[in-house]
Amino acid sequence: MAAYRRERRPKDVSCCSTCCRWIQGKLLLLINLVDFIGGVGIMAFGFYVFDKKYAPDYVYIPLASIGLFVICIVLFSCMGAGCWRSCWACCLYPLSGIMGLMVAIGEIVAGSLLLAYHKKYTQWLDDNQQKYNINDGELKRLKDGVTTVAVGFFALAFLEVLRFCVSKGYKRGKRYDEEQRNILAEYEELESQERAALRSQERKEKHKKLREHYKQKYNL
Repeated sequence: MAAYRRERRPKDVSCCSTCCRWIQGKLLLLINLVDFIGGVGIMAFGFYVFDKKYAPDYVYIPLASIGLFVICIVLFSCMGAGCWRSCWACCLYPLSGIMGLMVAIGEIVAGSLLLAYHKKYTQWLDDNQQKYNINDGELKRLKDGVTTVAVGFFALAFLEVLRFCVSKGYKRGKRYDEEQRNILAEYEELESQERAALRSQERKEKHKKLREHYKQKYNL
């Protein structure tokens, strides 16, 4: 039983590790919240453009698709973070990570295309302003909105990469902390069993000495 003493007593999870894990969890929650708002906003903007016929297909279809994809990634990430001990985490974390990197590439490409075809889109708006009854205020918002959405794509791409790195470290850290706690609990259980065995041995030796004492005293 004392073989475990050949190893040093394992350390409990440090306060620094606990704080680091707390910060990672809150940062992951914040990134997912921003991603969710951004995904809903991009998808809503895509459907708005589709409903008002303010852009051709090559504009609103990627917007709605990427927005929906971002929302799915956020849901998978939150589910994986909430049940990291189960097999769900083993499936959802890699899935959300791969999807996040894919959508980050897509967001960079979409943002670059929006900026590259900005003049073409503004020209399309000018040519079809009367056709779709677009007033001057809406026309200005649509022209500025393309640049805003493109910048938003780049920001979301950065958040996707950041979320991938944070979630990877968070999952690895949580599992490591759990393993450390389990090792320490096992070590303490062995210590408790050893102390109980020593107390039992001491009682037996004490009883044996008492019996010998009374045998000698009364010549039994």
